Amino acid sequence: MQESTKHAYRKLCAHFFTQHMKGKELTRRTITETLVELAPQFSIAYFRRLKNAIAFDLTEREYSDAARSILEIENPVTAPGSPIKKKLQPPRAKHFSDEDYAVIAAHLLDKQHHEEWAALTLIKFTGARPAELKKMRVKDGIIAIMGAKKSHASTRGADRFLTVDDAGTLSIIEACLMILNQSDKSMDAIRHRLRDEGVKLWPRRNAVPTLYSMRHQVGSNLKASGKGARVVAYIMGHQSTSSVSVYGDRRRGDASAIKVSPAQDAQLDKIRDRVKPAGKSRFESMIYRPEREGPNRMG
Repeated sequence: MQESTKHAYRKLCAHFFTQHMKGKELTRRTITETLVELAPQFSIAYFRRLKNAIAFDLTEREYSDAARSILEIENPVTAPGSPIKKKLQPPRAKHFSDEDYAVIAAHLLDKQHHEEWAALTLIKFTGARPAELKKMRVKDGIIAIMGAKKSHASTRGADRFLTVDDAGTLSIIEACLMILNQSDKSMDAIRHRLRDEGVKLWPRRNAVPTLYSMRHQVGSNLKASGKGARVVAYIMGHQSTSSVSVYGDRRRGDASAIKVSPAQDAQLDKIRDRVKPAGKSRFESMIYRPEREGPNRMG
């Protein structure tokens, strides 16, 4: 388990005990009862993550039996035949316009929310996942991004090394990294603050732009750039070209916004071309081909 995950689990667990277990006796039974009671208020993913965090905390405190018991708790929302409705996820914007970026960037800097500005700007220029930002490094003009997403074999996702087109962009990236590296604020806290500030700026919107909205926008920009599928996948940190279809809409992309390219020694040959078997879809292939039009274009 990565140290960043351990840190996030500790903070999540501390929040649970502070907010929901205050005044209660801390036993396996009361923790279980509280989790089950609160389950309808949480998303399925959050409930699972919270269980993992509490189990991790208990294991660290050498209560291994209690930890196993917590992990075995069944979410009453997803239990077979459960009448409890799942908590709906808030809608997520998949577009981040230049105008919106200018507005929220100015707002964040004015309010001294420097970490949020730095995280958003780093993704704008590199397309990195939020979980990858704090481990990003720059050396001799090369940006090193350690992949955060795990593959099916539970190995770390695609690492990548990028060059930057101009010195000005590189300076901004280095400044953003310095801000994040000097801060103790977790990425979850940064993500939540950015969402809160977005709601303040655009209270009437159903979905305000987030860190992942910016990553989707980078996907759109890459598709609009006409770069090959493997190059797009490499920059986005995908291990297969089929993942390109998940991010971005070519029609909303801006090719001029792409400021990075794979470094000279980038191992593009390690990216898989995954093609869907014939006869299972009206699409003949899941490979993104920017030069083609019609039903096979995944934009």
